[in-house]
Amino acid sequence: MQSALPSLAKASHQLLYLIYGNQDVYRREAKFSILTALSQLKQGETLCIRVLTDRPQDYTGWPVETIALDERTLAQWQGDNGYPHRRKACAIAHGLTLADKTLFVDTDTLFLKSPLRVFELIQPGQYVMDGFEYDWSYVCKRPDYLKLGEHLRAHGICADNSFKLYNSGLCGVRATDGPLLETSIRLIDEWTQGSFDIHTIEQIAISLALRDEKVCEAKKFVHHYFADKRFFHAMQAHFFTLHGEAFGPELVARCLDVPRVKPVPSPWQRLRIKWKLRNQRKHLKKVGRDLFYGSSAPKHPYYDVCRHGWWESAVREIRGWDQAEQQKFFGSKDAGWPKHFPRPAKRADEKAIIAFLHRQRSQ
Repeated sequence: MQSALPSLAKASHQLLYLIYGNQDVYRREAKFSILTALSQLKQGETLCIRVLTDRPQDYTGWPVETIALDERTLAQWQGDNGYPHRRKACAIAHGLTLADKTLFVDTDTLFLKSPLRVFELIQPGQYVMDGFEYDWSYVCKRPDYLKLGEHLRAHGICADNSFKLYNSGLCGVRATDGPLLETSIRLIDEWTQGSFDIHTIEQIAISLALRDEKVCEAKKFVHHYFADKRFFHAMQAHFFTLHGEAFGPELVARCLDVPRVKPVPSPWQRLRIKWKLRNQRKHLKKVGRDLFYGSSAPKHPYYDVCRHGWWESAVREIRGWDQAEQQKFFGSKDAGWPKHFPRPAKRADEKAIIAFLHRQRSQ
């Protein structure tokens, strides 16, 4: 029996978020996403924003309606198989009762254009998803997809009669789409029995349920930065440190100062970096690229806090080496910059990079 959730007046359309837990980084993600949505509205336009959360107090003063989630509801939404992203499908299903059109949005989403343009795409028999990722025929033979493939064959799905898999970072549906979400949740429960090898089962289930429907991609309206979180987390932390989290029109305006793309050196700088590393072995090229990209990011107040994002990528690569290779690269503790390895464009970064690498290596 599902816990009763607070009821709200039914809206014509709603932007819907799900956020739970007390991690600052995800609260900042959600708030910054909301700011980008509001920043794209024209004068006189309004937007209904609703947040399903176990911490409604975090959004006091913000132009959102909160729907409080208790532990019992979160446990029920996760289901008996312990699959956390089942909650997302349940959140969308609950949202159907609150609006004629619902656009569910992952918190790691930046709006590049007005959300109202996305709502226009949600029509009878036409849905919105973040973007196409791949066909089932492309991934079905991967080792981690074999178990899921067995379930899909039971539904008559194989490589020869494939279906499109979409990223569900955005999901646009109508109030009458309850059966679609019910099917998705049923598939999730079937596919996560015992154990599961992949963590995108929720979006695969929704994609299968949409197999015979028209789906519009939302990529040109938003930037879903799931693969580059470290950069955007750094910029968002800096933004809220500078300006605080109390909502006001000035906060909406100031969010436009934050870049919508990760920091990447100019084409000319990238060519120089590639030339510098031309004689290095493959694993050293990867490390060098990440170190030098961090050192050569475009000059911008928000990019200055992103250098560690690139350097963290280098650390992860180095941790995959054996101890002998790591020792060869670092030398002694006080050896300074690695011998026979190109130096960054900014010589002042040498000490900062080495200190960062040693600090992360010892953790």
